[in-house]
Amino acid sequence: MRLAKSLPRKILSIESSPILRCLQTAELIAEHHEVPLTSIGRSNLLGDPGFIIDDAELAWTNWVEKGAEAVNEHLLSGNSVWPGFRDLDEAVAQVQHSIEAMLTESDDGVHVWVTHDTIVATLASRLQRTPLSLKEWPDYLGGLTIQLREGSGLEISYLSSGLVQPDN
Repeated sequence: MRLAKSLPRKILSIESSPILRCLQTAELIAEHHEVPLTSIGRSNLLGDPGFIIDDAELAWTNWVEKGAEAVNEHLLSGNSVWPGFRDLDEAVAQVQHSIEAMLTESDDGVHVWVTHDTIVATLASRLQRTPLSLKEWPDYLGGLTIQLREGSGLEISYLSSGLVQPDN
């Protein structure tokens, strides 16, 4: 609930991964901001499987065979194409273009995307000048703030943890 309260009042849209825990977070935000639940978009680009995955079964094989740390390092800064994954630079460039187009055509306000750590980390690492390290992997409610600045393009702010802290 603290996340919902921390967001500005003028929410223009909410998109979520179709995975239940993301949808539940999106619904809490929508309820707090009086956004109709029926207007929450569901996007497989945000998860299940996500914009970075080409073939979920092949991608999962990498997690099983190479381990989570190796896969996460690849997501942050790898430059080869692994089986099951899209070319990460190309995939991020497409998402970046989509974000820029949406923000250019949008009224002033906030668009909320509710997604997973792998999506946040991949975008943060590849949209910023310096790739993230595994130590900077997002924790609970880590996230990105992306703003379109006239003349300079996207401005990225990354918080690896604590948009809000979980209740104890």
